[in-house]
Amino acid sequence: MRYRALLATMVLGVAVSFGSAMAGGPDAGSAGREVGTISYIDRAADIVQLTNGTELHTMDARMLASLKEGMRVLVDFVQTNDRNELNSITPVAPGAAVDAPEASAFGE
Repeated sequence: MRYRALLATMVLGVAVSFGSAMAGGPDAGSAGREVGTISYIDRAADIVQLTNGTELHTMDARMLASLKEGMRVLVDFVQTNDRNELNSITPVAPGAAVDAPEASAFGE
């Protein structure tokens, strides 16, 4: 009886600690959203770099098709491990405030 209680306690302890570790998924990452200016575009590697040094990767080269160096953009990305993956990138209207990322070229 004592052995069963000890075994049940150990199994329950492992299950509880494993469950909380996996709650965010295998690599939940963290999200980010900012307004910046494009300093460099590597279309072969599908990478955009902002003037503040933020490097953003994409799996869809079409996201970079209409972009040019020097453009102000609103970027929405997820940081996983040591890499920033783009969710979206949108040109920002010339008069929009830098600290108001909601103000995009399309009035969204």
